[in-house]
Amino acid sequence: MNISMRLKERRLELGLTQQQLAIMAGIKQQTIQRIEAGTSHRPRHLLEISEALSCSPRWLLNGVKDHA
Repeated sequence: MNISMRLKERRLELGLTQQQLAIMAGIKQQTIQRIEAGTSHRPRHLLEISEALSCSPRWLLNGVKDHA
C-alpha cells in the first residue's frame, strides 16, 4: 500500500470528503486529489494532513506505525 491508498482509506474511514480534509489541513482540495491520484508522493503538507487524519506522518508516508 502506498501513501495515496493510505490517505484515501483513512479519509474514508473518517467519513471525510477531499474538500473537508483539505479545509481541516488548511490546504487546497487539489493537493489531496493529487496525492490520492498518486502524482504527489512526498507532499509538503504531510504533517498537516496527518494531524487532520489523526494518524502518524510516518504511517501515512511509509506505512510504519509509531510505537508508544
